[in-house]
Amino acid sequence: MGILNFKRTYRSLVRLKEIIQVLTKHGFGHFVARLNLVRYVPGLGKLKVFRKKTMTEASIAVRVRYVLQELGPTFVKLGQILSGRPDILPQEFIQEFKLLQDKVPPFPVDQVFSVIEKEFERPVQEIFHTFTSEAFASGSMGQAHAAELPDRSPVIVKIRRPGIEKTIATDIDILQFFAELIEYYIEELRILQPTRLVKEFAKNMRKELDFTQEASYCEKFGKMMADDPHISCPKVYWDYTTTNVIVLERLEGVNIGETEILRSQGVDLKNLARVLASSFMQQYFVKGMFHGDPHPGNILVTSTGKINLIDFGSVGHLTHDLKNQLSTVIIAIVKKDIRLIVEVYSDIGVFTEMPDKQKVTTDILELLDRYLGVPLEHLDMGKVFLDVFSLAREHKAILPQDFMLLVKSMVTIVAIGRDLDPKFDLIQAASPHLHKIIRQKISPKHIFNQLFFNFWTLYNLLQALPSDLKELMRRLKTGKLQITIKHEATHRDLIEIDKIFQRLAYSIIAAAFVVGASIMATAGIEPKFKDVSIYAIIGYVIAGLFITMAMFVGPKPMR
Repeated sequence: MGILNFKRTYRSLVRLKEIIQVLTKHGFGHFVARLNLVRYVPGLGKLKVFRKKTMTEASIAVRVRYVLQELGPTFVKLGQILSGRPDILPQEFIQEFKLLQDKVPPFPVDQVFSVIEKEFERPVQEIFHTFTSEAFASGSMGQAHAAELPDRSPVIVKIRRPGIEKTIATDIDILQFFAELIEYYIEELRILQPTRLVKEFAKNMRKELDFTQEASYCEKFGKMMADDPHISCPKVYWDYTTTNVIVLERLEGVNIGETEILRSQGVDLKNLARVLASSFMQQYFVKGMFHGDPHPGNILVTSTGKINLIDFGSVGHLTHDLKNQLSTVIIAIVKKDIRLIVEVYSDIGVFTEMPDKQKVTTDILELLDRYLGVPLEHLDMGKVFLDVFSLAREHKAILPQDFMLLVKSMVTIVAIGRDLDPKFDLIQAASPHLHKIIRQKISPKHIFNQLFFNFWTLYNLLQALPSDLKELMRRLKTGKLQITIKHEATHRDLIEIDKIFQRLAYSIIAAAFVVGASIMATAGIEPKFKDVSIYAIIGYVIAGLFITMAMFVGPKPMR
């Protein structure tokens, strides 16, 4: 977006001032001051919050959570996403952000009906046979109601909260503005790459706001898991689904965390853990698309032990390369192949600084020594991954977003598996899929395909080489070889240019008022004050104000 491209609308300025007041209220006035916001947004210098600091005894992490919670849905969502990024944030912040709650009271049923009727251009009574007016679940994005279609099929109707899209769009613009200021002014936070994080967040929010995206994922999962008799996903009713409304089959079952109820229904909990883990290992290592938020509330179990997966608002994707890297690193850990672990670790992460491979190798060795002797049933997978992410943060490596989502999903599945069966073994559950991947990688067909792809790439390169060299020589001989050097002005240059144009605009306006006032003074237009037209005096005063403003926004003198 660019610092100077921040949309200075009335709505965004009001919201920006509110954000600044909340930051200062919780003791972050020094942070606001370092961002130098007064230079970019008019009127902020008059806010009293710049002149006082209200510090509290709470830690920085706790106060950041207070800020996010107070600023509402967009910032709560941001905190919840960051709670799954231990590769970039210290554990203290991760734990605090996990406490953020997306608790918003449901909006009135008349607004629900208004949204539905606007989408389908007919009364709710004509669309549904029955519709429960009370929402059984609500959040910042929307809420869910139970209903029946005309053929009496039980469904769940999710409706997007009215006006939420504008609120989120304004907040994301401001977050992008803040991210660019942070990268420009606060050197120690640059390593977090805040602009990249905000772009990822904006992309996630756009997906979450579009219910057709969730419907599409739900249908893809249904087809993907169609061959598994133990797993089911809701049917999507596309005739009743739009960007703002989604209608899904209402699946029955008990929350998988209610182990006592499941046991009383005769469900084999050990087998349930095995089936669940097998399904998710297949998602991770075979299909390459997985449920990104498999908390117990999104996994329902029937009395026969069948698993119903619901809520596909968060879905992760793994590329072919990343799937191979993940399977390779697990195999390497089992075989204690340090060299291979270091290579894959270096390939997966994006390093903001050149890594010291010797130091990385030493740190990974220490990590493996800490855990490889521990029996799997006693291994805390959450702690293992936490140490891996701490290692990534120490070596300035930022891991792919989908990789982090996978780890979060995997840790949740391990926790559920251990709750169902204390001796649950993740590696054992993954083994059939890992062996399948290994067989595929060493199969003659895979090797031939890889060789053919490499040969074809090389062939195309060599085929184009003579003509490319000929064209290069022709341009050299005729003196037409051009090398374009692109110079990008720094933020500081752009800011000063912006100030120059503002000063020029104020000066032109001031000159216009001076000319107009002089004409009125010469013409002797009534009323007058001491033989000078009142209108002329007003014109000179306004011109003086614009001249003063031009002086204050002028560029800094060269040092």
